[in-house]
Amino acid sequence: MVFLKKLHTLTLRSFLPPFFATLFISVFLLFLAQIVITYLDDFIGKGLKTIDLMRLFAYAWIAIIPQCIPLAVLLASIMSFGNMAENYELAAMKSSGLSLFKIVKAVFVLVLILAGLTFLFNNFVLPIVHLKSTTLLYDIRQKKPAVNIKEGIFYNAIDNYSLRVGKKSPKKDVLYDLYIYDHSSHLGNTVQMYSESGKITTTADTSALVLILRDGNRYEEGTSINSSSKHTFSQLNYKQLQVNIPLEDFKMKRTSEELFKGHGEMLNVWQIDSVIDSTKRILNRRFDNLKSQSLISFYSRTSALQNKKDSFPNVNVLAFYDSLKYDQFNMAIQNALNISRTAAGNIDNYSLGLENEDRQLKQYLMEWHKKIVVCFACIILFFIGAPLGAIIKKGGLGLPVIVSVIFFLAYYILTEMFNSLAIDSILPPWQALWAPLLIFLPISVFLTIKAANDSVIFDATIYYTWAGKLFRKKERV
Repeated sequence: MVFLKKLHTLTLRSFLPPFFATLFISVFLLFLAQIVITYLDDFIGKGLKTIDLMRLFAYAWIAIIPQCIPLAVLLASIMSFGNMAENYELAAMKSSGLSLFKIVKAVFVLVLILAGLTFLFNNFVLPIVHLKSTTLLYDIRQKKPAVNIKEGIFYNAIDNYSLRVGKKSPKKDVLYDLYIYDHSSHLGNTVQMYSESGKITTTADTSALVLILRDGNRYEEGTSINSSSKHTFSQLNYKQLQVNIPLEDFKMKRTSEELFKGHGEMLNVWQIDSVIDSTKRILNRRFDNLKSQSLISFYSRTSALQNKKDSFPNVNVLAFYDSLKYDQFNMAIQNALNISRTAAGNIDNYSLGLENEDRQLKQYLMEWHKKIVVCFACIILFFIGAPLGAIIKKGGLGLPVIVSVIFFLAYYILTEMFNSLAIDSILPPWQALWAPLLIFLPISVFLTIKAANDSVIFDATIYYTWAGKLFRKKERV
């Protein structure tokens, strides 16, 4: 019993450091690829607060963790058991009568606990993180870029104002040759200001742009109070004038989280089940409405006309051109066309509604399975990594990293491929999400059996020996 405790402690100490190191590195790399690089254009030039960026990055970092846990389990298992096999620790354990399953038991229990915690994280924490990060990212995307007035060009991004700066000082704190056109009265270009120099700042809450103008003129054209046809004109020569320009549109407005709560990523499995049931009821209701609408607007009318076909004598159509019944014949044709158009329009509308509801149903089903599949992926990839480490007998960051990356890329590519098949309605969502694991399951069983039997399938000398024997037999023949 004491020996087994020491053995379990040894395997856990060998597994945990590479697991946490791999998890941190993979999360950091995915964070750079998915957030920083993908949404970099949405961040640049908007004058975002540091606290908002830190909050968004924290949400993104947390949301990426479940995606990287299977890779961390795979790489850590290969590295830890490969290192023990390289140092003949596995051979010593097996020589003492222990099987491979008893050796990996402690790490396997840890992986089971880790899979359970991953499910709880996906089900309770991740929906909240996705909701907050999606809302914050939406607000950042909707925010207007920060004020960036260039020299010699009219700047029209501020509503009701147009500004032109002739030149800026080297420190960009003093502006020269300023032109300002105020259209806030919505009566045209009625207020104009010119200044030889000035400074530009913002209020403490960034709600307004403050221009302190020096040595300039202000011109204003208005309408007389007594007569709308008479216009007034005023001119102001100033030494210093302060102009406040509202910047409400440049402030980041916070959107209510209620707008995003219905998405599948923001729901747990029980909420998704409820939404799926309601969506199915909506689909059934749409089918019933389509059936009843078809019977009312098309089939009933055409069948009624079909029952009255005896009242229409079989005559030559050309004869109607020379008779008084031509108007009645033309009216019958127009009515038939109108009925057909109405029926076709109704069917198209219902078809679009059905397609939208069916697409949403698939998305909910995929999100439901995603929350569970990643937990089983940890277990399957562990039973690929641990046997591979025992077989290749290499630790460190060399061959184990290459092998683990190859297997994880294969798993990732298969996952994306089957997800696209589910989106295109070629496969049901449950088949598409579980197919990669079903493909990797026999591989894990095969490698586990080979490792338990001390197989040397990755020993190149065996294949060289086998090839040499094969060529010698051919030479004798």
